[in-house]
Amino acid sequence: MKKLILLLVVGNALAVTTEDIYDNSYALIIGIDKYKNKSLDYAVKDAESVANLLKDKFNFPQTNIKTLLNDEATFLNIRNSLSEIASSAKENDRVLIYFAGHGITDILPDGGEMGYLLPIDGEKNNLFATSIPMDDIKRISSMSKSKHMLFLIDACYGGLSAVGARGLDSRTTPNYIDKITQDKARQIITAGGRGEEVIEKSEWGHSAFTMNLIRALEDGKADFNDDGYITADELGLFLKEKVTVDS
Repeated sequence: MKKLILLLVVGNALAVTTEDIYDNSYALIIGIDKYKNKSLDYAVKDAESVANLLKDKFNFPQTNIKTLLNDEATFLNIRNSLSEIASSAKENDRVLIYFAGHGITDILPDGGEMGYLLPIDGEKNNLFATSIPMDDIKRISSMSKSKHMLFLIDACYGGLSAVGARGLDSRTTPNYIDKITQDKARQIITAGGRGEEVIEKSEWGHSAFTMNLIRALEDGKADFNDDGYITADELGLFLKEKVTVDS
């Protein structure tokens, strides 16, 4: 499996459009503020901002963007929507899945860790039955025929079974855009690990992760090599640097 390139086009450096690379674009956007115990302030706003950015700047059709906000983001709705988007996407499509909410790490009997995404109706004392284990993300990604799939998780947890990728050096490989867009690939970018918290501030109106995600995509700041494209690797590097500083 080679490096994922989501190819969020920010320019026209190579005279290639998104339509030249993907037949369709799909997104599932999840944001949860109103948890029973510990609510968040900006998760729904973050989710809405990402959905609008994908539609307005990166040519994701409105009909292909599904949002689950607060009470809509139940365990069952999230599971069904993940399965639906994975099965809907075809071999020449791209899929982006974004989650803003709580993540929880469970310590397993063997001493290992499992990360979970907490739905609006998730129960901390019954994670296995009521929350989304990160291993499910890996399974769902393998189910899909889509060319490229990127998970953006604005939550913190441990125990992630990585959906990784093998790198391709864009500086030395001729026609690297052509090469990496031909390969099926998946990647996950997360806000943090176990023991960390998602940082939100009123002056930002967003979490640190999503604020910098918007900056990276809206202004093309993550396009480090100025080739007109933002790859998932570039996006991950940008967010790691900026979120660490802001946190």
